[in-house]
Amino acid sequence: TDAGFETLRAGGNAFDAAVAVSAALSVVEPVSSGIGGGGFFLLHQAATNRDVFVDARETAPAAATPAAFLDKDGELDRDRAENGPWSAGIPGLPAGLVHVARNYGRLPLKTSLRPAIRLARDGFPVYARLEEGYAERREVMQRYPGTRAVFLADGDAPTVGETFRQPDLARTLEALAREGFDGFYRGQVAKKLLAGVKAEGGRWTADELAGYRMKEREPLRFEY
Repeated sequence: TDAGFETLRAGGNAFDAAVAVSAALSVVEPVSSGIGGGGFFLLHQAATNRDVFVDARETAPAAATPAAFLDKDGELDRDRAENGPWSAGIPGLPAGLVHVARNYGRLPLKTSLRPAIRLARDGFPVYARLEEGYAERREVMQRYPGTRAVFLADGDAPTVGETFRQPDLARTLEALAREGFDGFYRGQVAKKLLAGVKAEGGRWTADELAGYRMKEREPLRFEY
Protein backbone atom coordinates (compact mmCIF):
# COMPACT_ATOMS: atom_id res chain seq x y z
CA THR A 1 0.00 0.00 0.00
CA ASP A 2 2.84 2.38 0.84
CA ALA A 3 4.41 1.63 -2.55
CA GLY A 4 1.15 2.55 -4.26
CA PHE A 5 0.75 5.83 -2.39
CA GLU A 6 4.40 6.73 -3.05
CA THR A 7 3.79 6.21 -6.78
CA LEU A 8 0.60 8.28 -6.77
CA ARG A 9 2.46 11.13 -5.02
CA ALA A 10 5.08 10.94 -7.78
CA GLY A 11 2.37 11.77 -10.33
CA GLY A 12 1.28 8.27 -11.26
CA ASN A 13 -2.23 7.07 -11.90
CA ALA A 14 -4.01 3.99 -10.56
CA PHE A 15 -2.30 1.75 -13.12
CA ASP A 16 1.16 2.96 -12.09
CA ALA A 17 0.18 2.29 -8.47
CA ALA A 18 -0.93 -1.24 -9.40
CA VAL A 19 2.46 -1.89 -11.00
CA ALA A 20 4.24 -0.54 -7.92
CA VAL A 21 2.16 -2.62 -5.50
CA SER A 22 2.50 -5.81 -7.54
CA ALA A 23 6.27 -5.39 -7.78
CA ALA A 24 6.56 -4.61 -4.06
CA LEU A 25 4.54 -7.71 -3.20
CA SER A 26 6.89 -9.77 -5.35
CA VAL A 27 9.68 -8.69 -2.98
CA VAL A 28 7.99 -8.86 0.42
CA GLU A 29 5.57 -11.74 -0.14
CA PRO A 30 7.59 -14.52 -1.83
CA VAL A 31 5.23 -17.07 -0.26
CA SER A 32 2.47 -15.96 -2.67
CA SER A 33 3.88 -13.54 -5.24
CA GLY A 34 6.90 -13.02 -7.43
CA ILE A 35 8.27 -12.04 -10.82
CA GLY A 36 9.17 -15.68 -11.40
CA GLY A 37 5.48 -16.48 -11.94
CA GLY A 38 2.47 -15.03 -13.68
CA GLY A 39 0.18 -12.09 -13.17
CA PHE A 40 -3.38 -11.00 -13.94
CA PHE A 41 -4.67 -7.43 -14.09
CA LEU A 42 -8.31 -6.45 -14.45
CA LEU A 43 -8.29 -2.81 -15.50
CA HIS A 44 -11.04 -0.21 -15.82
CA GLN A 45 -10.31 2.96 -17.76
CA ALA A 46 -12.81 5.57 -16.58
CA ALA A 47 -12.15 8.04 -19.41
CA THR A 48 -13.26 5.53 -22.06
CA ASN A 49 -15.42 3.29 -19.83
CA ARG A 50 -13.29 0.40 -21.07
CA ASP A 51 -12.55 -2.80 -19.16
CA VAL A 52 -9.63 -5.01 -20.12
CA PHE A 53 -8.11 -8.17 -18.70
CA VAL A 54 -4.31 -8.40 -18.93
CA ASP A 55 -3.30 -12.07 -19.01
CA ALA A 56 0.36 -12.41 -18.05
CA ARG A 57 0.13 -16.05 -17.01
CA GLU A 58 3.36 -18.01 -17.09
CA THR A 59 3.61 -20.50 -19.98
CA ALA A 60 4.96 -24.03 -20.15
CA PRO A 61 8.26 -24.55 -21.97
CA ALA A 62 8.19 -26.94 -24.93
CA ALA A 63 10.12 -29.55 -22.94
CA ALA A 64 7.28 -29.86 -20.42
CA THR A 65 5.51 -32.72 -22.16
CA PRO A 66 3.32 -35.14 -20.16
CA ALA A 67 6.00 -37.82 -20.45
CA ALA A 68 8.55 -35.54 -18.76
CA PHE A 69 6.60 -35.81 -15.49
CA LEU A 70 6.37 -39.61 -15.27
CA ASP A 71 8.62 -41.78 -13.12
CA LYS A 72 10.23 -45.05 -14.23
CA ASP A 73 6.97 -46.88 -13.49
CA GLY A 74 4.92 -44.52 -15.65
CA GLU A 75 3.30 -42.82 -12.67
CA LEU A 76 3.15 -39.08 -11.98
CA ASP A 77 6.38 -37.81 -10.43
CA ARG A 78 4.71 -35.29 -8.15
CA ASP A 79 7.98 -33.93 -6.79
CA ARG A 80 9.21 -33.05 -10.29
CA ALA A 81 5.83 -31.53 -11.14
CA GLU A 82 5.77 -29.31 -8.03
CA ASN A 83 9.41 -28.54 -7.18
CA GLY A 84 12.52 -27.40 -8.99
CA PRO A 85 13.11 -26.32 -12.60
CA TRP A 86 10.60 -28.69 -14.20
CA SER A 87 7.79 -27.19 -12.12
CA ALA A 88 8.55 -23.66 -13.37
CA GLY A 89 6.97 -21.92 -16.34
CA ILE A 90 8.32 -19.09 -18.46
CA PRO A 91 7.57 -16.09 -16.19
CA GLY A 92 4.82 -13.71 -17.26
CA LEU A 93 4.53 -11.06 -14.55
CA PRO A 94 7.54 -8.98 -15.69
CA ALA A 95 5.98 -8.63 -19.16
CA GLY A 96 2.66 -7.73 -17.55
CA LEU A 97 4.24 -4.97 -15.48
CA VAL A 98 5.94 -3.54 -18.56
CA HIS A 99 2.71 -3.67 -20.58
CA VAL A 100 0.49 -2.04 -17.96
CA ALA A 101 3.02 0.72 -17.28
CA ARG A 102 3.63 1.45 -20.97
CA ASN A 103 0.04 1.31 -22.19
CA TYR A 104 -1.95 2.61 -19.23
CA GLY A 105 0.40 4.35 -16.80
CA ARG A 106 1.90 7.83 -16.78
CA LEU A 107 5.27 7.08 -15.21
CA PRO A 108 8.37 5.25 -16.40
CA LEU A 109 9.07 1.88 -14.83
CA LYS A 110 12.15 3.30 -13.11
CA THR A 111 9.73 5.35 -10.97
CA SER A 112 6.99 2.78 -10.35
CA LEU A 113 9.50 0.02 -9.54
CA ARG A 114 11.52 2.24 -7.19
CA PRO A 115 9.78 1.06 -3.97
CA ALA A 116 10.25 -2.62 -4.89
CA ILE A 117 13.91 -2.09 -5.77
CA ARG A 118 14.49 -0.32 -2.46
CA LEU A 119 12.77 -3.09 -0.49
CA ALA A 120 14.84 -5.76 -2.23
CA ARG A 121 18.13 -3.90 -1.83
CA ASP A 122 17.73 -2.52 1.70
CA GLY A 123 15.52 -5.30 3.04
CA PHE A 124 12.42 -5.46 5.21
CA PRO A 125 11.62 -7.11 8.57
CA VAL A 126 10.74 -10.80 8.36
CA TYR A 127 7.17 -11.35 9.54
CA ALA A 128 5.46 -14.47 10.88
CA ARG A 129 3.89 -15.70 7.63
CA LEU A 130 7.23 -15.49 5.81
CA GLU A 131 8.99 -17.43 8.55
CA GLU A 132 6.21 -20.05 8.56
CA GLY A 133 6.18 -20.28 4.76
CA TYR A 134 9.88 -21.03 4.67
CA ALA A 135 9.55 -23.59 7.45
CA GLU A 136 6.82 -25.43 5.51
CA ARG A 137 9.07 -25.67 2.44
CA ARG A 138 12.41 -25.99 4.22
CA GLU A 139 13.40 -29.35 2.74
CA VAL A 140 12.73 -28.23 -0.83
CA MET A 141 14.24 -24.76 -0.38
CA GLN A 142 17.47 -26.23 0.92
CA ARG A 143 17.91 -28.49 -2.11
CA TYR A 144 18.72 -25.72 -4.56
CA PRO A 145 21.67 -23.31 -4.54
CA GLY A 146 19.49 -20.38 -5.63
CA THR A 147 17.04 -20.61 -2.75
CA ARG A 148 19.83 -21.42 -0.30
CA ALA A 149 21.72 -18.29 -1.35
CA VAL A 150 18.66 -16.09 -0.77
CA PHE A 151 16.94 -17.64 2.24
CA LEU A 152 20.03 -18.91 4.06
CA ALA A 153 22.27 -15.96 3.26
CA ASP A 154 23.29 -15.49 6.90
CA GLY A 155 23.62 -19.20 7.58
CA ASP A 156 20.15 -19.92 8.93
CA ALA A 157 16.51 -19.64 7.96
CA PRO A 158 14.72 -16.27 8.18
CA THR A 159 13.15 -15.52 11.57
CA VAL A 160 10.72 -12.82 12.65
CA GLY A 161 12.38 -9.44 13.10
CA GLU A 162 15.45 -10.14 10.96
CA THR A 163 16.07 -7.90 7.96
CA PHE A 164 15.61 -9.88 4.75
CA ARG A 165 17.62 -8.55 1.78
CA GLN A 166 17.55 -9.77 -1.83
CA PRO A 167 20.30 -7.95 -3.76
CA ASP A 168 20.01 -10.16 -6.86
CA LEU A 169 16.29 -9.43 -7.05
CA ALA A 170 17.04 -5.71 -6.73
CA ARG A 171 19.43 -5.92 -9.69
CA THR A 172 16.86 -7.87 -11.71
CA LEU A 173 14.18 -5.26 -11.04
CA GLU A 174 16.66 -2.51 -11.94
CA ALA A 175 17.29 -4.21 -15.30
CA LEU A 176 13.52 -4.44 -15.88
CA ALA A 177 13.09 -0.76 -14.95
CA ARG A 178 15.98 0.29 -17.18
CA GLU A 179 15.39 -1.87 -20.26
CA GLY A 180 11.75 -2.95 -20.05
CA PHE A 181 10.91 -6.34 -21.59
CA ASP A 182 14.46 -6.92 -22.85
CA GLY A 183 15.86 -6.32 -19.37
CA PHE A 184 14.28 -9.58 -18.20
CA TYR A 185 13.61 -11.75 -21.24
CA ARG A 186 16.85 -11.06 -23.10
CA GLY A 187 20.39 -10.10 -22.09
CA GLN A 188 22.16 -10.91 -18.85
CA VAL A 189 19.09 -11.70 -16.74
CA ALA A 190 17.82 -14.15 -19.38
CA LYS A 191 21.25 -15.80 -19.61
CA LYS A 192 21.34 -16.30 -15.85
CA LEU A 193 17.81 -17.71 -15.83
CA LEU A 194 18.68 -20.18 -18.59
CA ALA A 195 21.94 -21.19 -16.90
CA GLY A 196 20.22 -21.69 -13.53
CA VAL A 197 17.47 -23.87 -15.00
CA LYS A 198 19.99 -25.92 -17.00
CA ALA A 199 22.26 -26.44 -13.99
CA GLU A 200 19.38 -28.10 -12.13
CA GLY A 201 18.44 -30.34 -15.07
CA GLY A 202 15.61 -28.28 -16.57
CA ARG A 203 15.24 -27.24 -20.19
CA TRP A 204 14.31 -23.74 -21.24
CA THR A 205 15.45 -22.01 -24.42
CA ALA A 206 16.43 -18.42 -25.15
CA ASP A 207 13.74 -18.28 -27.85
CA GLU A 208 11.05 -19.28 -25.33
CA LEU A 209 12.06 -16.47 -23.01
CA ALA A 210 12.37 -13.83 -25.74
CA GLY A 211 9.16 -15.06 -27.36
CA TYR A 212 6.95 -14.72 -24.29
CA ARG A 213 3.88 -12.61 -25.00
CA MET A 214 1.16 -11.52 -22.60
CA LYS A 215 -2.36 -11.09 -23.97
CA GLU A 216 -5.15 -8.61 -23.54
CA ARG A 217 -8.52 -10.34 -23.25
CA GLU A 218 -12.13 -9.21 -23.06
CA PRO A 219 -13.28 -9.70 -19.46
CA LEU A 220 -16.01 -12.24 -18.77
CA ARG A 221 -19.20 -10.55 -17.60
CA PHE A 222 -21.99 -12.09 -15.55
CA GLU A 223 -24.48 -11.23 -12.85
CA TYR A 224 -24.00 -12.70 -9.39
